[in-house]
Amino acid sequence: MVKFDSGSESEMTNGDELHINAKHEIKSRMANGNGVHNVPEHDQFQDHAEMEVLILPDLFSSLMSVPARENPNYARVKADADEWIASVINADAKWASRNKRVDFTYLASIWAPDCSAFALRTSADWNSWAFLFDDQFDEGHLSNDLDGAVNEIARTREIMEGTAPRYTADSEHPIRYVFQTLCDRVKQSPEGFYAGKPSSERFYRRWKWAHELYWEGLVAQVRTNVEGRSFTRGPDEYLAMRRGSLGAYPALVNNEWAYGIDLPEEDLRLGVDHNMVRLLKAKGLSTQQAINEVGVMINDCYRRYYRALSELPCFGEEADRALLGYLEVEKNHALGSLLWSYKTGRYFKSKEDGARVRKTRELLIPKKMAVL
Repeated sequence: MVKFDSGSESEMTNGDELHINAKHEIKSRMANGNGVHNVPEHDQFQDHAEMEVLILPDLFSSLMSVPARENPNYARVKADADEWIASVINADAKWASRNKRVDFTYLASIWAPDCSAFALRTSADWNSWAFLFDDQFDEGHLSNDLDGAVNEIARTREIMEGTAPRYTADSEHPIRYVFQTLCDRVKQSPEGFYAGKPSSERFYRRWKWAHELYWEGLVAQVRTNVEGRSFTRGPDEYLAMRRGSLGAYPALVNNEWAYGIDLPEEDLRLGVDHNMVRLLKAKGLSTQQAINEVGVMINDCYRRYYRALSELPCFGEEADRALLGYLEVEKNHALGSLLWSYKTGRYFKSKEDGARVRKTRELLIPKKMAVL
């Protein structure tokens, strides 16, 4: 069993609203996603005249066409992880059931198919933390509160720096408690507590750096909301912000930790109103035209990946082996995220629904939503 002490109770909510009674009350919606198939009104559209079919790009082409491997520890880690996060936030049965369908452990499993059960559990718990934390800034109480957003990030940064008080599972801040356990774990070996060589100071600096990029992106996102510029930006400005706020940087560094990758810093320098389709539609494109344009951009990313790979110099056997492992982590991250998006209950009503959309590339949505 891969378990962590979750304590007893925390202040929690009912239904879809998470209420944490802190000094400043947090009312953070733990949204089950914005997918069309999670919208209650969706089932009311029985008349095909009221629906629109959107053709998605072929997302599984090029380097995404390879089969994914699942971590053999997936099943037992998922059961423990789902139970733990529901216990920490004192979730009701409805929330716990939905969270099981979201399946953050599957996402972590594809990201790191060869890592230990301890590392997989840590990655799954990080995913739970990231979505709980992120939802506050996406659609929750911090989405248009710049001062509040900066303050919450500052309190979380203190945890990462080791200057915060020790939180408990039954504290007023269960999301902060989860993050504190993650900081404790990534300082250890990916094999477990006291089960190997602890992470280097260099790696932990990188882990902190990646989270700083994520938080900078969230602040930029909230500032854009406050300034009312969500759909007046160009694609380049949008992508620059979204690269940070997406949380991909810390997720990738988590995967590096799971595989014990600790490359020198100089070798690792990286050259809801945050939706590229809606941004392009604001420029005058139809929904389908915007989706087609995103498809062109994705294919261009694939081409740039292979060009960069062909220009990669040789550094010697040891460094090359570590670098190729790093690139494998990066590729698994992209593939796992893509596969999970079709499987998770966060975006689709069922796995079968997601599988149908993947096979046909046809996304059926109400016309009234296609104009948003």
